[in-house]
Amino acid sequence: MITTEHRAAGDPGPVDDIFEILVTTHARGLERVPLDDDLTWRPATDAYETEEAFVVQMDLAGMDPAAIEVFTDGGTLTVRGTRQDIAPAGKKHYSKMEISVGPFARRIVVPVSVQPETAAARYRNGFLYVTFRKGPASVGVRRRVDVGNGK
Repeated sequence: MITTEHRAAGDPGPVDDIFEILVTTHARGLERVPLDDDLTWRPATDAYETEEAFVVQMDLAGMDPAAIEVFTDGGTLTVRGTRQDIAPAGKKHYSKMEISVGPFARRIVVPVSVQPETAAARYRNGFLYVTFRKGPASVGVRRRVDVGNGK
């Protein structure tokens, strides 16, 4: 049986996933490209501008904020971590399985000029929010952004 995949206009499909994995692998300095069983899941992500800020919102329901790593140099934002499977141990027969667990990674290009030193990350109601103040970009050095809880 042959099946076809229908994508929305402008959706690059799996090519975008493969490109992101290759770029992330290179950025981490790994010597090999991950195999299929090494691949990570990609949380749903929105990135938008307000008048004063650039904001990235990522769906990371069920995460411990301490298990989320955020890095930026002002030109890119990298978020990675591991969502633990909290289902009880033992044999299971799933009728539906849509919740991704295990390691994840996302690399987002910051398309506007931001001040990397203003990056702030907070985890609230299952979402990670990373906010940058817009303005003249300084020469960015990659730095870790601590993830806070709440507002």
